[in-house]
Amino acid sequence: MKRLFLLSILLLILPLVSATVISLTTTVSTDTMTENTTKIHVELLNSGDESANNVQISLISDFESNPIFVGTLMPNVPFESDSNVSLKKDISPGNYPLVVLVDYSDANGYPFSSVSPSSIVYKTPTVSKISVAISELTLSGKQSKKLTITVRNLDDVSHELDVKLILPRELKVVDGERTILIQPKEEKELNFDVSSFSALAGSSYVILASIEYEHEGLHYSSLGRGIIKIIEKSGIVELPSWLPVAVIVALVAVFIYYQFRGKKK
Repeated sequence: MKRLFLLSILLLILPLVSATVISLTTTVSTDTMTENTTKIHVELLNSGDESANNVQISLISDFESNPIFVGTLMPNVPFESDSNVSLKKDISPGNYPLVVLVDYSDANGYPFSSVSPSSIVYKTPTVSKISVAISELTLSGKQSKKLTITVRNLDDVSHELDVKLILPRELKVVDGERTILIQPKEEKELNFDVSSFSALAGSSYVILASIEYEHEGLHYSSLGRGIIKIIEKSGIVELPSWLPVAVIVALVAVFIYYQFRGKKK
C-alpha cells in the first residue's frame, strides 16, 4: 500500500519537471558596406528541447532586407543563411546598430519573439564614446514599471543622442524614443514605462537600447543589453525551481528504502 502511494505521488509530480523549453541563440556577422548593398550571415540555434515553429528572421535597422523564413527549427540543429542588405536612404559613414528580430511559435501555436544585437559599418568604422547600461526589471501581470537606462559620455565634447528602447513584441513601452543632450563626462538616467503585452509568466526577455549620434560627419552607435523577467501576479507564491526535483529525489529514496526493507522481511 505504501509503495502504491509513493508511486502515485511520483506520477503526479513528474510533469512539473518535464516542461519543454525553446531557447534561441542568434549570431550575425556582417561585412563593411562600401557600396549601397552588402551581405549579412545569420546563424540560429535552438538549444532547448522543443521545436520552434513558424520561425522568421527580420531586421530592425536603417537598412532594408527581406525576411528569412526558417520554418521549423529542431532542437540542436543549427540554421544558417545569407541575406542581402541595402540602404533605405542616404546616410553618413560610420557604425550603425543592426537588431535581429526572430518571430516563432511553440507547439500550441503561441507566438514569441526575441531581439539580438549586432552592428554594421557603412564605409568608415567608428568607435562610440557613449556607454549604456540597462537595469534588470521584473514584471507581473499587466503592471507597468520604470525601466532605468544609464547613459555615460566618456568623450571630452557634448553630443546630441538619439536613444531608442527596442523590445520583443510581447512587451510594450510608452515613449520609447528620446533625443537628449549630454555634456562631456556626464552621466544621465532615463526612465521608461514598460509593461507586458502578451508575455508569459516564467519567461525572460532580452531587451536592447540603441544610442546614436553624429560627430564631424561620421555616425556613431552603441547598443546596451538588459533582461526583463516575467513572474506570476503578486499574491501567488512562486516555488523554487529546484523544489519538485528535491521532492522526487526524497520520494525515490523513501521508495528504495521500503523496497529493501520488504525484501529483508
